[in-house]
Amino acid sequence: MRVLAVDTSSEYGSVSATDGGEVIGEIRLASSIQHSERLFHSIEFLLRYLPFQLHDIDIFAAACGPGSFTGLRIGIAAMEGFAAANGKRGAGVTTLRALAWKTGLRDVPIATMIDARRGDIYGAVYRRINTNGRSDTLIEEKPPLVLKPDEWLASLPGQPLVFCGDGAVRYQSLLQEREWRIHSMDLYLAGTVAELATTPSSGSLSPVYVRKPDAEIARESIGSPNS
Repeated sequence: MRVLAVDTSSEYGSVSATDGGEVIGEIRLASSIQHSERLFHSIEFLLRYLPFQLHDIDIFAAACGPGSFTGLRIGIAAMEGFAAANGKRGAGVTTLRALAWKTGLRDVPIATMIDARRGDIYGAVYRRINTNGRSDTLIEEKPPLVLKPDEWLASLPGQPLVFCGDGAVRYQSLLQEREWRIHSMDLYLAGTVAELATTPSSGSLSPVYVRKPDAEIARESIGSPNS
């Protein structure tokens, strides 16, 4: 199974190609330049060095959020286009789920935290388990939401938790007060998105915003013109 996956949900952008579950090529896009200016150039560059071409790929996958609204649309639209043009399957994986999976931790609650800006975080809690010797499964113990960091932490169960994500790093002082630990890892997720795209953990190429886009919030604040 060959997968091309992209993550444009944050400044830690990446493009990854896998074959049979093995990463055979990856490009990391961390910089202040917009993903829209680099994504297709990066895919084109990566394909030059792969042992197969675009039409040989079985799944086109993208991180589907939560994260940057504009970034998500860029990555999802690109993979939708490739999937449609080549008659292949598209797959979406949430960034929070990808973060939890990438830790590699099993049988412990993993609290994922993404910096949502404006003093908020996106958070969720997962547990990776293995039953009867089958493939690992990621169980969602607390669904994705957006909250202030202190509100999010106050809502969590009083048990040992492992945190990951740039939100955990940014607000690590709050975690240290509760003696919770942060799992250290890089935050480039395209390879993990590619891995999860072949499992039941994947979904459709639809954005998961959690927080409403600014335009929608503005419309609601103004109210209906007929009201």
